Formats: sequence, C-alpha cells, structure tokens
Amino acid sequence: MKSKARLPLEGVVVLDLSRMLPGAVLARQLLDLGARLIKVEEPGTGDPMRMVPPQVGGVGVGFATFFRGGESVTLDLREANDAQKVLRLATHADVLIESFRPGTLESWGLGWDDLRAENPRLVWCSLSSFGSAPEICDRVAHDLNLSAMAGILDLVGGRIPRLQLADITSGLLAGSAILGGLLARERDGAGRRLEQPLAAGPLPFLTWSWAEQAVGGGGALDTLLGGVCPCYRIYRCGDGKSLSLAALEPKFWSAFVELIGADELEGSAFALGEDGTRTVAAVERALATRPRDRWLQSAEESGLPMGPVRSFDEAAADPTFVSAGLIEQSPMPDGTAVAGVGPWNPSLGRTPERPAPQLGEHTEAILEELGIRN
Repeated sequence: MKSKARLPLEGVVVLDLSRMLPGAVLARQLLDLGARLIKVEEPGTGDPMRMVPPQVGGVGVGFATFFRGGESVTLDLREANDAQKVLRLATHADVLIESFRPGTLESWGLGWDDLRAENPRLVWCSLSSFGSAPEICDRVAHDLNLSAMAGILDLVGGRIPRLQLADITSGLLAGSAILGGLLARERDGAGRRLEQPLAAGPLPFLTWSWAEQAVGGGGALDTLLGGVCPCYRIYRCGDGKSLSLAALEPKFWSAFVELIGADELEGSAFALGEDGTRTVAAVERALATRPRDRWLQSAEESGLPMGPVRSFDEAAADPTFVSAGLIEQSPMPDGTAVAGVGPWNPSLGRTPERPAPQLGEHTEAILEELGIRN
C-alpha cells in the first residue's frame, strides 16, 4: 500500500498570539499545510472573531472556519506569571505570530529579544498596521482605513468593497514570509524576525496601475485590466445575463471573433477611443443574438477564457469549486458541518478535520504536556 505523503509543515509548532482576520488567514494556511497551531487567547473573551455573528455552537462561524484544527490556551499576557508561561511555550515553538502594536509585547517581557534568548531558532512574524518604523509604528488602521489610504475605494466608486483586501492579502503574504523564514533556518540554524505590515495588503492589487501611472499612463481607472479594452470586459447576452470575456492573448481574441461571427474585428482587441467604442458595440450586437449559457457552452468547446457573471449565491453553489477540491464540508464546534472553503493549496495541504477549539479548551493539557507549571 502506498504510504500517505507527509504534509509540508508536519511537526512545525506555531504559537499564535494574534487577533482578528490577518492572523486568522495566516493561521489557516499553516494549519492546512500540517502545522500544529496553539492559539493563546485572553481569558473570558478570547479572539474577538469568536463573537462575530453568525455563530454556530457558540462560536462565530468565521472563527470556526479559519481555526479548525487549532488548539486554544487562555493566558493573560499582562500578568507576569502567565507571561512566563508564554515564554516557556515559545521555547517549544518554531513560529510565533503576533499582531500587537510595536513595543507592546516588549513591555510584558515577551519581545523579540526576550524570546530569541530562550529560543534562537524561533521565526517571529509581526502583523502590525505599518511595521516598526519609529515615525509611524504607533498608528493604528483596520482594513477599511488601509484600502482607503491606498486608493482602492477610489477604484470602486467610493463604496466599501465588502472584501477585506488588506487583511487577507497581508495574511497570505505573511504565510510566504514564514515559509521563507523556515527555509532560511534550515540553512543556517538561526531564527528570523519578520514584519508583514497590513498596509502592504492592498499594494499588490495596484502594482500594475501605479507602474502605468508613473510613466504617464492612464492610471488604475483606465488600465488594460480595468475594462477599457474590448477583449477584457463584461458583456450582456440575449437573455439579459452577463458573461466575462478575458481574451487578452491574440489567439483567444481571434477565436472569439470567429465564434461570434465577426471576423472583421480581428486586430481590434485593444482598440481605444472611437475604434474601441465601435468594437464593443459590434460585440454586444453579436452576443445579443443568443442566451448566455449557449455562448458559454460554445466557448468551453473552443477553450476560450469566458465565464458567467454570477450572484454571490450562485457562486457558492457552483460545483466547479467542489470538483477542484476547493470547497469541502467544514466541521463546526457543535458537531455539525457546513460547506466551506477547503485547502487553498490542495496539492500540498488538507482541510483539518477537527473543529475550531472552544476558548481555553486545551490550556491544561498543553501546559501539562510541555511541563509548564504554575
């Protein structure tokens, strides 16, 4: 029988002192990749994400989704005795995650120098708003503030996008940083202090646009990927439903105009101004002759990058994500299960089968396991 492959982070112990979404995204990545995650939470309240509705089994469904497979220990970091326990926990950890303001953990005797003295191999990752530069380290900002500062809200017409771009992307970037830190430690045996400012979260979305603007281009609102070109747009079909077209490569645009019977549009994929307006109008007329699903069926047969514009409810029910291994049943603390996002890297990871921990569920067991006494 073929043995089951080990997960990439199997045997890696992560001590999570963070709160809220950026740390949760990071924790989920590490859990999926096989790490053991011990979450240190404040007694009585825990991570505020626990309280965010809706709740299942007394736990916020968001918390339950991100932290399934984790363990929870309750300690008050402000108390000297509990801070010493965290210091002891850190000696058994490979990675530490924290999201306090710079200087806070130092004031409790749990700063980088304190922990590195006890565990020189520790990879520490800080998720503060702007990093530790003295002139800005005291500033506090949440996702909405950071997206607004970066110009994201301008791109969506001043509306709140209902997507936590800064928080989630920062968590993903921090995951890459930690993997790099662990790899570097394998080479030289030394731990690393890593900083992942949450302010960096929106910036990958703006890299192309800022580069265009820097050389006199149209900026984010008129960028190639902003919908100004006929080959990269949303179009309405004959039944009133819309589809997305992303025929950036010449071969795809050629196949698309052949599909809709408009060979005269060859060479007009990136047309702008009046030529672009005429090209878009011609495509709209052609697509209006058939319902969306018939166009999409033909596009699939031709291997074209076209897809439906779905409502949120329709997208959640799309079997495509299940087939790709990206949606699985997520265990909830009350014993039930709900459909949830599966491992983000299905070729490397797996979705932990154990539900998210109740607050402080593993305190006594972990302290006893590691020989940490009062």
